[in-house]
Amino acid sequence: MKSYIAKRLLYALLILFLVSILIFIIARLLPGDPIQAAAMMNMDLADEEIMNDLRAQFGLDRPAHLQYFYWIRDFFIGKWGVSFGSGEPVFDMFLRRIPVTLELFAGYVFWSFLIGFPLGVVSAFKRNTLLDASITSAAITGISVPVIWEAIVLIYLFAVYFQIFPPSGYVPFSENPVENILCMVMPTFVLGTHTAGMYMRYVRSSLLEVMGQDYIRTARAKGLGEMAVIMRHAAKPAMIPVVTVIGIDFAYVISGTFLVEYMFALPGFGRMGIDAIAARDYPVIQATLLVVALFILMVNLVVDLLYGYLDPRVRLA
Repeated sequence: MKSYIAKRLLYALLILFLVSILIFIIARLLPGDPIQAAAMMNMDLADEEIMNDLRAQFGLDRPAHLQYFYWIRDFFIGKWGVSFGSGEPVFDMFLRRIPVTLELFAGYVFWSFLIGFPLGVVSAFKRNTLLDASITSAAITGISVPVIWEAIVLIYLFAVYFQIFPPSGYVPFSENPVENILCMVMPTFVLGTHTAGMYMRYVRSSLLEVMGQDYIRTARAKGLGEMAVIMRHAAKPAMIPVVTVIGIDFAYVISGTFLVEYMFALPGFGRMGIDAIAARDYPVIQATLLVVALFILMVNLVVDLLYGYLDPRVRLA
């Protein structure tokens, strides 16, 4: 198991190195001059001499390979640079906004697991019934509906028409727990419904495949109840494809988070990244994308380790 973990870590580090180079290149391929964009936001910086001094201050006058070296070195020691637009340290901006995004992720996990897993189990045990067809149809609908469209519909129904939830904005949990929950119900539900539908489909198909195996029939022949058969014999092997799809689906969740935060005016990490792209704010763009890449790599690393735990053949391969 140790060699398997070491191999996964090496792969993750190699991928992170390649992704960091790609992020650095993409940021500089954005059209326009970031210093001029910052000057448009603050007219005191519009003088050409001041802008040249700023380019030197931010290291934009260095060769590209040196800019990359200093950026990646400083990133991993906590020096993420300063925003071109606001002048605020990027790391401080991240610390202020990441709790909102983490709360959004927690809500997405809550909805996706609360809806997807129980419905997948019910659908598997009610195979080829009207209930199974209804659950499957709902799951396909959840997977197919675009995030933007679902967000607009929910805002119209529950914020404008019924006026149950606020249409946008954010209230910290420490200030008002009830308002915080009301603000986060719709954004988290939008993210959770897509993944819930996907998990439901995978749980259903995995359980149906596992429940047809010989060792399951043997367990039933011993007189074990259906719940005991599921928990002791079927759950672990049935989770293998589900765990795999969780890692694959995480990239979708990240991109969905950017859209959801923007549509619901949540001051989270994704919203910060979108605003930085519009302003061509290199330090913020690079930090945002690299943190996203780190999150995705960490989740997929955990998935790989869980996969090795659930299926010993993977560790031995």
